[in-house]
Amino acid sequence: MPALFLPILAGAANLLRLPALAAFFGAIFAQIVAFLAQWFTVKTAMQLGIVAAVVSLTVGLFITVKTLITGIGVVAPPQFTQAMSLIIPDNLPLCISAIVSANIVRWVWIWQVHFIEMYASIR
Repeated sequence: MPALFLPILAGAANLLRLPALAAFFGAIFAQIVAFLAQWFTVKTAMQLGIVAAVVSLTVGLFITVKTLITGIGVVAPPQFTQAMSLIIPDNLPLCISAIVSANIVRWVWIWQVHFIEMYASIR
């Protein structure tokens, strides 16, 4: 009697092999997608952190320069303030902020190129 069930068991094993293989490949695919999502999330967070740092530095520099100019204008005599208005433009804080921001962006770009070259030499 047990020999009667042997073809049925062999057929059932063949049927069960395909879903197990699909589950195995599905699990591997899910692990790869999870790894890539985590990797891209870390890269995006790094880039957003760099942008936030540049914006924070620019705003801080702008406020500092504006405060210094305003502080000098308060304690300086009116003739000095009038004379400086002929030399110093009204948009001086914006100009200085743009120059410093450009230098920071250049430094970040050089740092990223260095990081990419270093990473490429490891591979």
